[in-house]
Amino acid sequence: MSINVQGDEPFLSPAAIDAVCEALEQLAPGTLAVNAYTELDDLGAVLDHNVVKVVVDTQHNALMFSRQPIPHPRGDRPSYRRQLGLYGFTGTALSLFRHLPQGPLEPAEGVEMLRFVEHGHDIRMLAVEDEGMAIDTPEDLARAASLVPSQPIR
Repeated sequence: MSINVQGDEPFLSPAAIDAVCEALEQLAPGTLAVNAYTELDDLGAVLDHNVVKVVVDTQHNALMFSRQPIPHPRGDRPSYRRQLGLYGFTGTALSLFRHLPQGPLEPAEGVEMLRFVEHGHDIRMLAVEDEGMAIDTPEDLARAASLVPSQPIR
């Protein structure tokens, strides 16, 4: 088993990481990975192409990831979920990922987890509480730098 925290998510909560570890230990047979998500309430984030959204099925498996607002709002406003760069993989998943070819969605969206989805493999999506911010733009980096006290260089 392996946990992956993406470099653009330095403020992920330790509780979220622990939750993914626990979920990884309890995966249903045939499920290869756990991916954390949070609910998205900010319309700006829903529209932001740097924020990856995920749609899940009734079993909490990923159906689709996109940088576009999914699902499309027709009538009532749907709920949106932000995929976090926090993954748990089984050993089988890591080996399989290396050998699966990219499908057309993965490079189009720039979301690696689509490789599993495109080949029909389950990714268990796990709702977590997380108030952290991702660093996707120079503006995000400047905002993040203001949150971290500077340390003198020795």
